[in-house]
Amino acid sequence: MRCNFHKIILFIVLSIFFIKPSLAEVTFQEILDNPGDLKINLKYATEQEALGRYKATLSTLERLNMLYPVNTDIKLYLISILLKMDSAAKLQLMVETMLQDPNTTKETRDYIEGILKTIADQSKPKPKWFAYLDLYYKQTDHSNIDGVSKSGKLYLKDAISDFAATRYDKTFSRGGSITIGKNIDTTSAISFNAGLSVNTQDKGQENESDIGSGSVSYSKVIGKHFLIPYAYYSRPNQKWFDDYKSLGMGFNNSYGINQNNSINYSASFSNTEYNKKLKNRADDPTKGNSDIYSGSIGYNFSFLDKNLISSKFSYTEKKAKEDYNAYRGTGFNIGYTRILPIGNLKLDKTFQTNNYDDKNTEFVHSTINRKDDIETSKIQLSGRITQLIPFLEKFDPGGKIFYNFNFTEIDSSSTLLQNAAVRQNTSFNITKRFSLYE
Repeated sequence: MRCNFHKIILFIVLSIFFIKPSLAEVTFQEILDNPGDLKINLKYATEQEALGRYKATLSTLERLNMLYPVNTDIKLYLISILLKMDSAAKLQLMVETMLQDPNTTKETRDYIEGILKTIADQSKPKPKWFAYLDLYYKQTDHSNIDGVSKSGKLYLKDAISDFAATRYDKTFSRGGSITIGKNIDTTSAISFNAGLSVNTQDKGQENESDIGSGSVSYSKVIGKHFLIPYAYYSRPNQKWFDDYKSLGMGFNNSYGINQNNSINYSASFSNTEYNKKLKNRADDPTKGNSDIYSGSIGYNFSFLDKNLISSKFSYTEKKAKEDYNAYRGTGFNIGYTRILPIGNLKLDKTFQTNNYDDKNTEFVHSTINRKDDIETSKIQLSGRITQLIPFLEKFDPGGKIFYNFNFTEIDSSSTLLQNAAVRQNTSFNITKRFSLYE
């Protein structure tokens, strides 16, 4: 299966980079040879626009605008590209120049005034309050739901025993969440979210639970920074294992270097506490209590308006009541995202190494220190359902139904037999959003 996964990735990457639209008829060399030819340059500009290369289109039109200063069509075309590129400064300069130009016709002035009105409407603060309800259904197929080891063996008090557990199973999740928020001003907002999910399992029952959760987040734009501090609370009511509660907080910040490059970094803290009352185990469930500290820094590069390459280094430190549950880990993630007509395709790979603080001498092994090397590979396709199935626009004209396909492979190598396992999960998720107030 792992081989098949890598074949899937290779096929998709080859499709993206080598199955391209037909080449533009006008070459850049022809533009160099004929810099003042209006027909050839306009054709080159339209072809570059169709390929999503707006910078090349913009530079060509700016040159033509200087060569043909009374050509209104060139100016209007230039304005349309500036709107697509969201270049406010250049757009304002172009509009003011055209309004002052005596050669600008009345029809063109009316068109410009419409643009100015659109820009003014977009710059107005959005309604202060907003609220929406999400209802979802998710189904996941698990190739190894209980994490049976690669060898089918495990350590039990220093002895090697058979790992008897379920491999293939399905889980089903359905639930909803409500979000209520307020736009404080044009650069900041705050939102509150509360949710409930019900999780069931086809053959087994270990993964069945009802989970109640809540969160609050604040977003703020400061110059080139986009900062989001947050806090959350979760309380799973598990059918088989002991119940616990989790409380966490953290922040994410993205700094835009320029149009194509950005840096993002984050830090977080979470606390997990198990109920003191025993549910299904003979030992003390509070042994699982832990605090987790984590941080990351990453770099993103976008190109051709439809592609994003991301990378991230991370560090995690888990402090647990029992040292054999505590570890320090480092990770590296690299991803590629491509905007497609049917949605967003994302390929993702993470390498993680966790070194545990102590041995579980009571139940596992008295001499082996646990170290895990984990490789996680993902393929995800997500978007609006109308992108995937266009004729559903009749039933979802507002585009408020979303889909998500996800394939994940987790390949763990470990010094302990029971922690060396391969898991493959394939899931489909569909969400319907209801706007309650906007």
